[in-house]
Amino acid sequence: MKENLHEICVVTYCPFCGKAHEIEVNEIDYLDWQDGELVQNAFPYLDADEREMLISGICPDCWNGMFGQEEDEDPDEDWGYNEDMGFDPYLGCYTDDC
Repeated sequence: MKENLHEICVVTYCPFCGKAHEIEVNEIDYLDWQDGELVQNAFPYLDADEREMLISGICPDCWNGMFGQEEDEDPDEDWGYNEDMGFDPYLGCYTDDC
């Protein structure tokens, strides 16, 4: 197991608002990520916003402005599933018409 307690500061710039954001990460974790490790595996101690800033640079304010805030929703709601209407998003039709 690699162990390195050396922290580095990664600076990202949001492509929309231009603000700089500093994210402190372990140097070995950063190098692992640069070598292809998935961001969530390389930095399990960062929150989703920090990981997104590493990937795309987009800051939480701009992300929420574009896509809205994440809510705990019914997964079927994202696909427009309505039990009363019987629409099946996987088949692409109303259940009576399929």
